[in-house]
Amino acid sequence: MNDELAPGFSQVWPTVIAVLLVPVALMFGGLAPMAADSCGPDNCSAALDAALAAVMAGWVATIVVTPGLLLGVWLLPRSSRFDRVRRAAAWGAVLPPAAVILMVLALPEG
Repeated sequence: MNDELAPGFSQVWPTVIAVLLVPVALMFGGLAPMAADSCGPDNCSAALDAALAAVMAGWVATIVVTPGLLLGVWLLPRSSRFDRVRRAAAWGAVLPPAAVILMVLALPEG
């Protein structure tokens, strides 16, 4: 879609999706360590420990990277020179929360 026809449209949908996904990702990521409650800190499988470490990395990225990318998207100049950068950054901002949600849903058993 051309930004001249609908200014800011390439940022609106990714921003709305990110705003909806971030709270869910923060809740899922924050509750993910409870998956290790049944096996204790020393008896969990290596796969579960690695998956929880990846979830925590994604959780931090959701807190830091997603707002930073969205802020950059909305502050970039509206010239056609930055169209691709704005679009890529806007959709890239959706990736960390979506990844956290998917990783939590696919946690291996302890």
